[in-house]
Amino acid sequence: MVFSSFLIAFTASALACVAVIATVRIHGRYTNDEVSSQPQKFHERAVPRVGGAALFVGLAVGGAWFGMGGDGGLYMAKWAGLAALPVFLGGFVEDLTKRVTARDRLLLSFLSAAIVYYELGVQVTRLGSPWFDQNILTYPGVSLVLSLVMIGGVAHSTNLIDGFHGLLGGFAVLVLLFFSIVAHNLNDYSLFMYCVIFGGALLGVLVFNFPLGRIFLGDGGAYLVGFLLALFSVLLVKNSPTISPWYPLTILIYPIFETIFSIARKTMRSNSSAMEPDQFHLHMLIHHLLYKKAKISRKWCNPATSAVILVALVPKMIVATMAASSTDVLVIIAVGFCVLYILVYRMLSVICSDNSEDESVRL
Repeated sequence: MVFSSFLIAFTASALACVAVIATVRIHGRYTNDEVSSQPQKFHERAVPRVGGAALFVGLAVGGAWFGMGGDGGLYMAKWAGLAALPVFLGGFVEDLTKRVTARDRLLLSFLSAAIVYYELGVQVTRLGSPWFDQNILTYPGVSLVLSLVMIGGVAHSTNLIDGFHGLLGGFAVLVLLFFSIVAHNLNDYSLFMYCVIFGGALLGVLVFNFPLGRIFLGDGGAYLVGFLLALFSVLLVKNSPTISPWYPLTILIYPIFETIFSIARKTMRSNSSAMEPDQFHLHMLIHHLLYKKAKISRKWCNPATSAVILVALVPKMIVATMAASSTDVLVIIAVGFCVLYILVYRMLSVICSDNSEDESVRL
Protein backbone atom coordinates (compact mmCIF):
# COMPACT_ATOMS: atom_id res chain seq x y z
CA MET A 1 0.00 0.00 0.00
CA VAL A 2 2.85 2.40 0.77
CA PHE A 3 4.63 2.07 -2.56
CA SER A 4 1.45 1.85 -4.63
CA SER A 5 -0.02 4.97 -3.01
CA PHE A 6 3.21 6.89 -3.58
CA LEU A 7 3.47 5.72 -7.19
CA ILE A 8 -0.16 6.49 -8.02
CA ALA A 9 0.03 10.00 -6.51
CA PHE A 10 3.32 10.66 -8.32
CA THR A 11 2.05 9.36 -11.65
CA ALA A 12 -1.23 11.28 -11.46
CA SER A 13 0.43 14.63 -10.75
CA ALA A 14 3.21 14.01 -13.30
CA LEU A 15 0.70 13.16 -16.04
CA ALA A 16 -1.30 16.26 -15.13
CA CYS A 17 1.89 18.34 -15.51
CA VAL A 18 2.54 16.77 -18.91
CA ALA A 19 -1.00 17.64 -19.97
CA VAL A 20 -0.61 21.26 -18.81
CA ILE A 21 2.73 21.70 -20.57
CA ALA A 22 1.59 19.96 -23.77
CA THR A 23 -1.52 22.13 -24.11
CA VAL A 24 0.05 25.45 -23.10
CA ARG A 25 -0.65 26.98 -26.52
CA ILE A 26 -4.35 26.59 -25.79
CA HIS A 27 -4.47 28.00 -22.27
CA GLY A 28 -1.18 29.91 -22.09
CA ARG A 29 -2.80 33.34 -22.39
CA TYR A 30 -4.50 32.66 -19.06
CA THR A 31 -2.03 30.41 -17.24
CA ASN A 32 1.44 31.57 -18.27
CA ASP A 33 3.66 33.52 -15.92
CA GLU A 34 5.17 35.96 -18.39
CA VAL A 35 8.71 37.29 -18.29
CA SER A 36 8.80 40.66 -16.53
CA SER A 37 10.93 42.94 -14.40
CA GLN A 38 8.60 42.64 -11.42
CA PRO A 39 9.97 41.56 -8.03
CA GLN A 40 10.33 37.80 -7.60
CA LYS A 41 10.36 37.20 -11.39
CA PHE A 42 13.58 35.44 -12.36
CA HIS A 43 12.56 33.18 -15.26
CA GLU A 44 13.54 33.94 -18.86
CA ARG A 45 10.52 32.55 -20.71
CA ALA A 46 6.78 32.28 -20.18
CA VAL A 47 5.97 29.32 -17.90
CA PRO A 48 2.55 27.91 -16.88
CA ARG A 49 1.97 28.70 -13.22
CA VAL A 50 -0.82 26.21 -12.57
CA GLY A 51 1.24 23.33 -11.23
CA GLY A 52 -0.96 23.55 -8.15
CA ALA A 53 -3.79 22.04 -10.19
CA ALA A 54 -1.57 19.07 -11.09
CA LEU A 55 -0.62 18.71 -7.43
CA PHE A 56 -4.29 18.71 -6.44
CA VAL A 57 -4.99 15.97 -8.99
CA GLY A 58 -2.17 13.83 -7.59
CA LEU A 59 -3.39 14.32 -4.03
CA ALA A 60 -6.98 13.50 -4.97
CA VAL A 61 -6.08 10.33 -6.86
CA GLY A 62 -3.57 9.16 -4.26
CA GLY A 63 -5.92 9.95 -1.38
CA ALA A 64 -8.80 8.11 -3.06
CA TRP A 65 -6.60 5.05 -3.64
CA PHE A 66 -5.52 5.00 0.00
CA GLY A 67 -9.08 5.53 1.19
CA MET A 68 -10.38 2.65 -0.89
CA GLY A 69 -7.79 0.39 0.73
CA GLY A 70 -10.01 0.06 3.78
CA ASP A 71 -7.52 1.58 6.23
CA GLY A 72 -9.93 4.20 7.54
CA GLY A 73 -8.35 7.06 5.63
CA LEU A 74 -11.21 7.93 3.27
CA TYR A 75 -13.11 10.20 5.67
CA MET A 76 -9.99 12.14 6.60
CA ALA A 77 -8.83 12.38 3.00
CA LYS A 78 -12.27 13.54 1.83
CA TRP A 79 -12.60 16.34 4.38
CA ALA A 80 -8.96 17.39 4.06
CA GLY A 81 -9.51 17.73 0.32
CA LEU A 82 -12.73 19.70 0.77
CA ALA A 83 -11.13 21.94 3.38
CA ALA A 84 -8.20 22.63 1.06
CA LEU A 85 -10.50 23.91 -1.70
CA PRO A 86 -10.94 27.51 -0.43
CA VAL A 87 -7.24 28.17 0.06
CA PHE A 88 -6.31 26.37 -3.16
CA LEU A 89 -8.96 28.05 -5.29
CA GLY A 90 -8.08 31.47 -3.90
CA GLY A 91 -4.50 31.03 -5.07
CA PHE A 92 -5.53 29.35 -8.33
CA VAL A 93 -7.88 32.18 -9.29
CA GLU A 94 -5.07 34.62 -8.50
CA ASP A 95 -2.84 32.65 -10.87
CA LEU A 96 -5.41 33.09 -13.64
CA THR A 97 -6.67 36.61 -13.00
CA LYS A 98 -4.10 38.40 -10.80
CA ARG A 99 -7.09 39.91 -8.96
CA VAL A 100 -7.17 38.07 -5.63
CA THR A 101 -5.39 40.15 -3.01
CA ALA A 102 -2.99 38.73 -0.43
CA ARG A 103 -5.47 39.70 2.29
CA ASP A 104 -8.26 37.75 0.58
CA ARG A 105 -6.01 34.70 0.21
CA LEU A 106 -5.12 34.90 3.89
CA LEU A 107 -8.81 35.00 4.83
CA LEU A 108 -9.47 31.97 2.64
CA SER A 109 -6.65 30.11 4.40
CA PHE A 110 -8.40 30.88 7.71
CA LEU A 111 -11.61 29.46 6.23
CA SER A 112 -9.84 26.23 5.28
CA ALA A 113 -8.40 26.01 8.78
CA ALA A 114 -11.87 26.50 10.28
CA ILE A 115 -13.26 23.62 8.22
CA VAL A 116 -10.70 21.09 9.48
CA TYR A 117 -11.14 22.46 13.01
CA TYR A 118 -14.87 21.81 13.08
CA GLU A 119 -15.14 18.75 10.82
CA LEU A 120 -11.98 16.84 11.72
CA GLY A 121 -11.20 18.18 15.17
CA VAL A 122 -7.78 19.37 13.98
CA GLN A 123 -6.88 21.92 16.61
CA VAL A 124 -3.96 23.24 18.60
CA THR A 125 -4.16 21.56 22.01
CA ARG A 126 -0.62 22.16 23.32
CA LEU A 127 2.02 24.87 23.00
CA GLY A 128 4.67 23.29 25.19
CA SER A 129 4.03 25.50 28.23
CA PRO A 130 2.19 23.57 30.98
CA TRP A 131 0.85 26.76 32.59
CA PHE A 132 -0.47 28.17 29.30
CA ASP A 133 -1.84 24.82 28.14
CA GLN A 134 -3.74 24.25 31.39
CA ASN A 135 -4.88 27.78 32.22
CA ILE A 136 -5.28 29.66 28.94
CA LEU A 137 -5.68 27.14 26.14
CA THR A 138 -8.68 25.58 27.87
CA TYR A 139 -10.75 28.78 27.56
CA PRO A 140 -13.44 28.60 24.85
CA GLY A 141 -12.26 30.08 21.58
CA VAL A 142 -8.54 30.21 22.41
CA SER A 143 -7.76 26.92 20.69
CA LEU A 144 -9.86 27.97 17.70
CA VAL A 145 -8.00 31.26 17.28
CA LEU A 146 -4.60 29.61 17.64
CA SER A 147 -5.56 26.88 15.19
CA LEU A 148 -6.68 29.42 12.58
CA VAL A 149 -3.51 31.47 13.03
CA MET A 150 -1.26 28.41 12.94
CA ILE A 151 -2.79 26.68 9.93
CA GLY A 152 -3.78 29.80 8.01
CA GLY A 153 -0.55 31.60 8.79
CA VAL A 154 1.68 28.76 7.63
CA ALA A 155 -0.37 28.39 4.45
CA HIS A 156 0.22 32.08 3.76
CA SER A 157 3.92 32.01 4.70
CA THR A 158 4.92 29.22 2.32
CA ASN A 159 3.83 31.36 -0.62
CA LEU A 160 6.57 33.79 0.33
CA ILE A 161 9.41 31.34 -0.33
CA ASP A 162 8.02 30.11 -3.65
CA GLY A 163 10.47 32.23 -5.59
CA PHE A 164 12.88 29.83 -7.30
CA HIS A 165 12.77 26.48 -9.06
CA GLY A 166 12.28 23.73 -6.50
CA LEU A 167 12.61 25.91 -3.41
CA LEU A 168 9.14 25.46 -1.93
CA GLY A 169 8.67 22.00 -3.42
CA GLY A 170 12.04 20.80 -2.17
CA PHE A 171 11.44 22.31 1.26
CA ALA A 172 8.05 20.58 1.51
CA VAL A 173 9.54 17.23 0.47
CA LEU A 174 12.15 17.54 3.23
CA VAL A 175 9.48 18.39 5.79
CA LEU A 176 7.36 15.43 4.69
CA LEU A 177 10.38 13.13 4.86
CA PHE A 178 11.09 13.99 8.49
CA PHE A 179 7.40 14.03 9.44
CA SER A 180 6.98 10.57 7.91
CA ILE A 181 9.97 9.25 9.87
CA VAL A 182 8.52 10.53 13.15
CA ALA A 183 5.00 9.28 12.32
CA HIS A 184 6.38 5.85 11.40
CA ASN A 185 8.36 5.62 14.63
CA LEU A 186 5.21 6.53 16.58
CA ASN A 187 3.11 3.96 14.67
CA ASP A 188 0.86 6.74 13.36
CA TYR A 189 0.07 4.85 10.16
CA SER A 190 -2.53 7.26 8.78
CA LEU A 191 -0.32 10.34 9.07
CA PHE A 192 2.61 8.36 7.67
CA MET A 193 0.54 7.47 4.61
CA TYR A 194 -0.68 11.03 4.17
CA CYS A 195 2.95 12.16 4.09
CA VAL A 196 3.80 9.45 1.55
CA ILE A 197 0.90 10.42 -0.74
CA PHE A 198 1.62 14.14 -0.44
CA GLY A 199 5.30 13.53 -1.11
CA GLY A 200 4.52 11.44 -4.19
CA ALA A 201 2.16 14.05 -5.64
CA LEU A 202 4.65 16.82 -4.90
CA LEU A 203 7.56 14.99 -6.53
CA GLY A 204 5.39 14.48 -9.61
CA VAL A 205 5.32 18.26 -10.00
CA LEU A 206 8.86 18.85 -8.75
CA VAL A 207 10.47 16.84 -11.57
CA PHE A 208 9.06 19.42 -13.99
CA ASN A 209 9.79 22.40 -11.75
CA PHE A 210 13.39 21.61 -10.83
CA PRO A 211 15.91 22.44 -12.14
CA LEU A 212 14.69 24.21 -15.29
CA GLY A 213 11.21 25.35 -14.27
CA ARG A 214 8.94 23.99 -16.99
CA ILE A 215 5.95 24.51 -14.68
CA PHE A 216 5.38 26.56 -11.52
CA LEU A 217 3.31 25.65 -8.46
CA GLY A 218 1.77 29.10 -8.58
CA ASP A 219 -0.14 30.65 -5.71
CA GLY A 220 -2.68 27.83 -5.81
CA GLY A 221 0.03 25.22 -5.31
CA ALA A 222 1.95 27.25 -2.75
CA TYR A 223 -1.09 27.80 -0.55
CA LEU A 224 -2.13 24.16 -0.91
CA VAL A 225 1.34 23.00 0.14
CA GLY A 226 1.40 25.33 3.14
CA PHE A 227 -2.09 24.38 4.27
CA LEU A 228 -1.35 20.65 4.21
CA LEU A 229 2.03 21.04 5.94
CA ALA A 230 0.31 23.00 8.71
CA LEU A 231 -2.49 20.44 8.91
CA PHE A 232 0.01 17.59 9.26
CA SER A 233 1.92 19.58 11.89
CA VAL A 234 -1.16 19.95 14.09
CA LEU A 235 -2.10 16.30 13.56
CA LEU A 236 1.37 15.11 14.52
CA VAL A 237 1.25 16.93 17.86
CA LYS A 238 -2.41 16.13 18.51
CA ASN A 239 -1.98 12.39 17.86
CA SER A 240 1.32 12.01 19.71
CA PRO A 241 1.55 13.36 23.30
CA THR A 242 5.30 12.70 23.36
CA ILE A 243 6.01 15.08 20.47
CA SER A 244 6.71 18.66 21.47
CA PRO A 245 4.60 21.35 19.74
CA TRP A 246 7.90 23.05 19.05
CA TYR A 247 8.97 20.22 16.74
CA PRO A 248 6.81 21.11 13.72
CA LEU A 249 7.38 24.80 14.48
CA THR A 250 11.14 24.27 14.34
CA ILE A 251 10.90 22.21 11.16
CA LEU A 252 8.78 24.93 9.50
CA ILE A 253 10.65 27.88 11.00
CA TYR A 254 12.19 28.97 7.69
CA PRO A 255 9.01 30.19 5.92
CA ILE A 256 7.45 31.30 9.22
CA PHE A 257 10.36 33.51 10.24
CA GLU A 258 10.87 34.67 6.65
CA THR A 259 7.32 36.03 6.77
CA ILE A 260 7.68 37.65 10.20
CA PHE A 261 11.04 39.18 9.28
CA SER A 262 9.74 40.45 5.93
CA ILE A 263 6.71 42.10 7.50
CA ALA A 264 8.92 43.80 10.09
CA ARG A 265 11.44 44.85 7.45
CA LYS A 266 8.78 46.33 5.16
CA THR A 267 7.00 48.05 8.04
CA MET A 268 10.21 49.82 9.04
CA ARG A 269 10.57 51.13 5.48
CA SER A 270 8.13 54.03 5.23
CA ASN A 271 7.65 53.65 1.47
CA SER A 272 6.87 49.93 1.53
CA SER A 273 3.65 47.98 2.20
CA ALA A 274 3.90 44.83 4.30
CA MET A 275 1.51 43.06 1.89
CA GLU A 276 3.33 43.97 -1.32
CA PRO A 277 6.07 41.74 -2.83
CA ASP A 278 9.61 43.03 -3.08
CA GLN A 279 13.01 41.67 -4.08
CA PHE A 280 14.78 41.84 -0.74
CA HIS A 281 14.03 38.36 0.60
CA LEU A 282 16.90 36.17 1.76
CA HIS A 283 16.64 33.81 -1.21
CA MET A 284 16.89 36.79 -3.57
CA LEU A 285 20.05 38.04 -1.89
CA ILE A 286 21.57 34.56 -2.20
CA HIS A 287 20.58 34.48 -5.88
CA HIS A 288 22.20 37.87 -6.43
CA LEU A 289 25.39 36.71 -4.71
CA LEU A 290 25.62 33.52 -6.77
CA TYR A 291 25.00 35.39 -10.02
CA LYS A 292 27.22 38.42 -9.42
CA LYS A 293 30.03 36.97 -7.30
CA ALA A 294 30.11 33.24 -8.07
CA LYS A 295 29.44 34.00 -11.76
CA ILE A 296 26.92 31.19 -12.14
CA SER A 297 24.98 31.53 -15.38
CA ARG A 298 21.48 32.98 -15.19
CA LYS A 299 20.02 29.67 -16.36
CA TRP A 300 21.51 27.69 -13.47
CA CYS A 301 21.61 30.38 -10.80
CA ASN A 302 17.89 29.96 -10.14
CA PRO A 303 18.00 26.25 -9.17
CA ALA A 304 21.41 26.71 -7.52
CA THR A 305 19.84 29.20 -5.10
CA SER A 306 17.24 26.63 -4.09
CA ALA A 307 19.87 23.92 -3.69
CA VAL A 308 22.03 26.09 -1.42
CA ILE A 309 19.11 26.94 0.87
CA LEU A 310 17.76 23.39 1.04
CA VAL A 311 21.15 21.86 1.83
CA ALA A 312 21.66 24.46 4.56
CA LEU A 313 18.30 23.56 6.14
CA VAL A 314 18.92 19.80 6.38
CA PRO A 315 21.20 19.78 9.48
CA LYS A 316 18.65 21.82 11.46
CA MET A 317 15.89 19.41 10.48
CA ILE A 318 17.97 16.37 11.43
CA VAL A 319 18.83 17.73 14.88
CA ALA A 320 15.23 18.86 15.47
CA THR A 321 13.92 15.40 14.57
CA MET A 322 16.38 13.76 16.94
CA ALA A 323 15.08 16.07 19.70
CA ALA A 324 11.41 15.93 18.68
CA SER A 325 10.26 15.35 22.27
CA SER A 326 12.46 17.95 23.95
CA THR A 327 10.88 21.40 24.03
CA ASP A 328 13.94 23.03 25.60
CA VAL A 329 16.28 21.80 22.86
CA LEU A 330 13.81 22.72 20.12
CA VAL A 331 13.40 26.25 21.48
CA ILE A 332 17.16 26.68 21.37
CA ILE A 333 17.28 25.42 17.79
CA ALA A 334 14.43 27.69 16.68
CA VAL A 335 15.85 30.79 18.37
CA GLY A 336 19.32 29.95 17.06
CA PHE A 337 17.97 29.69 13.53
CA CYS A 338 16.29 33.11 13.80
CA VAL A 339 19.48 34.73 15.09
CA LEU A 340 21.55 33.08 12.36
CA TYR A 341 19.01 34.13 9.74
CA ILE A 342 19.30 37.79 10.78
CA LEU A 343 23.10 37.66 10.80
CA VAL A 344 23.28 36.00 7.37
CA TYR A 345 20.71 38.41 5.96
CA ARG A 346 22.64 41.40 7.27
CA MET A 347 25.92 40.07 5.89
CA LEU A 348 24.44 39.36 2.44
CA SER A 349 22.68 42.73 2.26
CA VAL A 350 25.99 44.49 2.91
CA ILE A 351 27.85 42.38 0.35
CA CYS A 352 25.18 42.87 -2.30
CA SER A 353 24.96 46.61 -1.66
CA ASP A 354 28.73 47.10 -1.75
CA ASN A 355 29.34 45.03 -4.86
CA SER A 356 26.27 45.66 -6.98
CA GLU A 357 25.83 47.95 -9.92
CA ASP A 358 22.08 47.40 -9.62
CA GLU A 359 20.43 49.88 -7.30
CA SER A 360 17.52 47.49 -6.73
CA VAL A 361 19.53 45.44 -4.25
CA ARG A 362 20.57 48.39 -2.11
CA LEU A 363 18.74 47.97 1.21
